[in-house]
Amino acid sequence: MHERPSPDLERMLTDVEWAMSKQFAARDLVPMLENIVRAAPSASEAAHFAKLRLSELIVGDAPFRAARLARDVLGRGESDRAWAVLGLAHTLLGNYRVAARSYRRALALAPDCGVYEHNLGHVLDVALNRPHDALAHLERAHRDLPEESEIASSYAHALLRSGQLDKARRLLARAVKSPEEAEEIFKAWQYANGNTAGTGRRL
Repeated sequence: MHERPSPDLERMLTDVEWAMSKQFAARDLVPMLENIVRAAPSASEAAHFAKLRLSELIVGDAPFRAARLARDVLGRGESDRAWAVLGLAHTLLGNYRVAARSYRRALALAPDCGVYEHNLGHVLDVALNRPHDALAHLERAHRDLPEESEIASSYAHALLRSGQLDKARRLLARAVKSPEEAEEIFKAWQYANGNTAGTGRRL
C-alpha cells in the first residue's frame, strides 16, 4: 500500500496536473515540477511522476540533468518514456551508441511507437553511419505516422544513402511541399554523400 502524500505535496501535484491539463508552457511547469522533486520522498510515486515529466521538459536544454532524472525513474522500474528521454539526451550529448541502446529498450516496452522507431532509425543513419540498419525502423515509423514530414524525410535520407535513389526522391517530393525545395534537398544529400548514394560518409 502506497503512503498518502502530505497535504502540501498533494496540493502541488494537483496544481501540476491542472497546469498540464491546461497545456501550460514548459517555463511554467518546470519550477512546479522542481518543487515536487525537492518535496517528495525519493522513492515515492510523486517523485517518480515529477522526475519523468521534468526530464521530458528539460532534455533539449539540459540533457545531462534529464538523463540523471530518467535514470532515477528507471531505478524504480522499466519505463519506455524514461528510456526515450535517455535516448534523446545521449543523442544531444553525442553518445550515439548509448542513445541507440536506449531507444531499443524503449521500443522493447512500446513496440508500436512510431516516434521511437524514427528516433532510433535517425541515430543509426545519421550518427552511427548505418543507413541500411536504419531502413526497417524508418519504414515502420513512416507507416505508423505517414503525415509526419520529418519522419518521411528521415526515411528518404536513409533510402538515398542505401542506394535507393528513385524511391528516396519520390518520398522526399511528397514530404516537402515545394518540388523545387525537395530537389534542392535531394541534391544536397547526394553531394554530402560524395555524389554517390550509400558511400557511408557521415553527414
